[in-house]
Amino acid sequence: MITNERATAAPAAPAALAAPTSERLARALGPKYEVKRLIGRGGFAEVYELWDKDLDRRLACKVLHPEIAWTPGMLARFRQEAKALARLQDPAILAIHFTGDGEGLVYYVMPFVEGESLAERLRRRGPYTADEALKIAEPILQALSHAHTQGLVHRDIKPDNVMVEAKGGRVLLLDFGIAKLLDPGGGEAGGAKTATGFTVGTVQYMSPEQALGQPNLDGRSDLYAFGAMLYQMVTGTPPYDGNSSAEIVGKHLGDPVPVASDVNAKIPRWLSTVIVRCLAKKPEDRFQDADEVLAALDAGRTSGSERLVGAQTLERQVRRSGQVRRPARLAWWAAGVLGVALVAGWLARRAGYLGSGVASLHNALVEPIEILSDGVPVDTVAPEATERLTLTRDQRTGLRWRLVRPGNPPIGEPLEGPLPAFPRAGGRLLADVSAEVGGQRYFAPLITNGSASDITVEVNPGTAAAVRCNCLVSKGAVRTHIGYYRLYQNSSVAAYNSAHPYIGPHADRHGFAGRVAPQSGAVVLAF
Repeated sequence: MITNERATAAPAAPAALAAPTSERLARALGPKYEVKRLIGRGGFAEVYELWDKDLDRRLACKVLHPEIAWTPGMLARFRQEAKALARLQDPAILAIHFTGDGEGLVYYVMPFVEGESLAERLRRRGPYTADEALKIAEPILQALSHAHTQGLVHRDIKPDNVMVEAKGGRVLLLDFGIAKLLDPGGGEAGGAKTATGFTVGTVQYMSPEQALGQPNLDGRSDLYAFGAMLYQMVTGTPPYDGNSSAEIVGKHLGDPVPVASDVNAKIPRWLSTVIVRCLAKKPEDRFQDADEVLAALDAGRTSGSERLVGAQTLERQVRRSGQVRRPARLAWWAAGVLGVALVAGWLARRAGYLGSGVASLHNALVEPIEILSDGVPVDTVAPEATERLTLTRDQRTGLRWRLVRPGNPPIGEPLEGPLPAFPRAGGRLLADVSAEVGGQRYFAPLITNGSASDITVEVNPGTAAAVRCNCLVSKGAVRTHIGYYRLYQNSSVAAYNSAHPYIGPHADRHGFAGRVAPQSGAVVLAF
């Protein structure tokens, strides 16, 4: 939180403030409630499990961090937001039992939910299919539609704030505690509720207008964040990522909107189109409310997928129609077969199955590579993609490839080598660029930051091969790319709090060499 207002002292004695939060919360709640344990911590609050002794039930209590709770106007905003949340009646939104303050704490109590966050699920199992993603997306949209009509904007839609209940799989949208109350009368009262410079949200999902600190955000900002989350659900990564918050914000503001079906070909084009519209840079170019998104998803689902019809299916359809038995049609069939053969030959040549000068290069790495001729880039091959090349026999041995390293300035170690030999595989010349150069294997750590702060990373610390990534992995980032590094059996990766890089407490990950993908060199490491 950034504010130009002075912090005010919490109304509690210094001795009371020195006690652990759990003890202070127990005193504030009184003897009817037992504080069991801390179950979660975020940038704005901590969440504790309670036991209601009178009604024999588990509850959850959200406690604002004292340094936030007692800034000017925050207590009034907190109570007002809690009242607004209490008015919401939707199956995907948790109700509030009561709010309170005491012992220097500000809190509200809600039902306890046993389950895991969408972020945890994505880390554990990877991307969802389109149908699976829609089962989670639709309840969220229905909850947003209800909240927006009540004048409440969430402002922090992200996988960490979506909970999937363990029993029954109910989807819940959490953490309206930082939402901004809209002024239904269109006045400026709503904007005054937020301190000057008070900006909340997570950069991977933040709308351009929210990133720019524009006042009076409306529900279309939530729809942008929803689109970013839905993109991650079906592809496995957020639409924009980078090595710093500033870099990610810059991509939200200026980079083209990514197309999910270009990343994952199994995603229906209609779903990809819905996501693209949600991620429009200007609010007026997006869907104007959550109901419009729901209608678009429903229309896309009923329209069916845009799959190509295979030749065998066409043949069965023709045989069932009886057309194949009619002699008058034989000339047309002969012409059709000849045409198909000509087209197939042309396609085969383009694909590298015909012609001695045609070859295919597969980039197995998780970063793009450049193809160099006499040191000059002549082509680029995307990660895990295959590029068709037209080469003379001399060129096949004279070209080189070079890794396009992520970041600016580039991070990780440089990789470069000659193009491998082009053996004939499956009827075509095909070569692979993998994570091994000159007998040395390399690996690409994909970093998931589940900690409460931004982190920076050192690879192979304490050895002659130690390399500091000179990068920042934002809190909440999933599978952030930090380049390639030399791989050994005892390779390790250490993560440090970015506020104290490479000194003080750190977390180590080692023993992962056996899990590194042999071709791409990728390995997912979570901190």
